[in-house]
Amino acid sequence: MEALHTFSEWLSRTAFSELIQTTNGAIAMIQVVHILCLSTLFSCALLLALRFMGRGLVSDTLQQLAARLAPLIWKLLLVLLITGLLLITAEPERTITNLAFYVKVVMLTLVSLLTLWLAASARRGLTSPSPLHMAAAACMILLWGGIIVAGRLIAYTQSY
Repeated sequence: MEALHTFSEWLSRTAFSELIQTTNGAIAMIQVVHILCLSTLFSCALLLALRFMGRGLVSDTLQQLAARLAPLIWKLLLVLLITGLLLITAEPERTITNLAFYVKVVMLTLVSLLTLWLAASARRGLTSPSPLHMAAAACMILLWGGIIVAGRLIAYTQSY
């Protein structure tokens, strides 16, 4: 635990962290980009998950929808990673020592694995999703909701 506090104190004193901290509006702009990407990604993931459950955009095949949305999801995840790292660098004590941050990272890892599996299944031409695919799609929706809530909790929970 002490190592995390030491690291976050060191990171907050780096020139790059101080630049972000002292640049007027930098943190707010990074947060805006982060939230816009997150909301767009959630919309894409929701469309894909609903299609796996036989709902939404049924005029497109699962393969067509996955081919259109999966690349966008990965690009948005990359932007979220970059903006997330910038936010961590700007306010390391707020994130690195916060349990909500680690809950978010675990859920993000799980939803990424689910998305990889579902997108790969769709690319292989899956026409009739199994109950397992449907359950994974429902979990994907729940995990993205949890990621959003955990992200907000980072701002409102105490560091340990």
